[in-house]
Amino acid sequence: MVFNKISKLFIYPNNTIKEAMEVIEKGSKGIALVIDEKKRLIGTVTDGDIRRAILRGLALENSIETIMNNQFTFVTENYSQTLIKNLFEQKQINQIPVLNDNMNVVDVIYYHDIHQNPSKENWAVIMAGGLGTRLHPLTKDIPKPMLQVGAKPILETIIEQLKSYGFKNIVISLNYKGEIIKNYFQDGSGFGVNIKYINEKKRLGTAGAIRLAKEILTNSFFVINGDILTKLNFTQLMKYHLKHENFITIGTRKYQLEIPYGVVDINDERVKTLIEKPKKEYFINGGIYCLSPEIIDWVPENKYFDMTQLIDLCLSKKQKVGSFPITEYWMDIGQMEDYQQASVDYNNLFRSEISATSE
Repeated sequence: MVFNKISKLFIYPNNTIKEAMEVIEKGSKGIALVIDEKKRLIGTVTDGDIRRAILRGLALENSIETIMNNQFTFVTENYSQTLIKNLFEQKQINQIPVLNDNMNVVDVIYYHDIHQNPSKENWAVIMAGGLGTRLHPLTKDIPKPMLQVGAKPILETIIEQLKSYGFKNIVISLNYKGEIIKNYFQDGSGFGVNIKYINEKKRLGTAGAIRLAKEILTNSFFVINGDILTKLNFTQLMKYHLKHENFITIGTRKYQLEIPYGVVDINDERVKTLIEKPKKEYFINGGIYCLSPEIIDWVPENKYFDMTQLIDLCLSKKQKVGSFPITEYWMDIGQMEDYQQASVDYNNLFRSEISATSE
C-alpha cells in the first residue's frame, strides 16, 4: 500500500517540467521523485524547484533533468526519529525519501507528519462579497463562495487549506447575502479557526475592504478572492514575501495560449516566416496576494478600490511588487464551466488528500 502511494510520485528525467507539476499536484506531497530504469532514485523535484525555474524563464516543456536536485537528502531504512528531526531542522526541507540498499524508494517521510504546523499570527482576508453574476442562476439565492464543490462550500475549502498551514486567523469580507456566510461559519470555532467579519455597506473592491480591518492587520497578511480553489503552499508564499521584503507579492499562474492557426510574419508584402500554431506564455494574476501592513494606509477610506489599483499605486511609488508562481492546483471559479471542472478536480485531488491523511 505504501509503495503504491509512493509510485504515484515517480517520474523520469526526460519528462517535462509540466509533467512534474502534474505529478506533484496529484501526489499532494510537494515533491516528485526522479528515478532511472531500475527505479533507483536519481533526483528530486519540489514545488519550490519548479517555482524557481519558472522565475528564471524556463519553459514548461523543458526536461526536469535541467532542474532536478541530484544532491538530495535521504535516509536508509534503519533511520532513527532523532536523525529525521535533525535533518528537517538542519536542511529546512519538507520531505525525506527512505531508500533501501539498491537506492529504491521504500517510503517518504514528511515534515508535517513529524511536526504539526504551529498556529501563525498572520491574518488572511477572504473577499466573499461579490455578486457572482456569471454563475446565475446558481448564485441567485446564495453567495458564490458558498457554492458547493465536492461536499462543502468553496469558502470552507479555502479556510481548511489556510488552517492546514497554521493560518487560523481569518477575516471574511461580506456584502451580497453575507448573512448566509456568517450564519454558516459564525466565529469559526466549529472549524478550528478564528473568524472576524467585515460588513461592506457598499461594495469596496478587492482592496478597499482591507482598510476596515486595519486595526488587526499589523503583520504581513494574505488577501484571497473567495472563489479560488487551490492547493497553494501558503507558508511558502509568506516566507517568499518576507524574504524579498515586498510590499505586495502576487500569486501568479503561468498561462499558455495557443493560436490555432499558422501565424505569418510579413514585411513589405513578403512573408518572412510561417509559424504553425505558436504558443505564447504569460503570467496571470491568481487572485491571491501577500501584503505588508504599511500598505493599508494607501487604500482610500470608504471608496471602491481594486487590488490592481493598489498594485499600480505601489509601482508608481517605486515599491517592490513580487511574483510568486503558483505551481500547485489553482482554479478561478468565475464561470459555469469552471465550476463544473472544479467539482471534478475536487474529487480527484482534495478528497484523495483527505483519504491519504486519514489512513
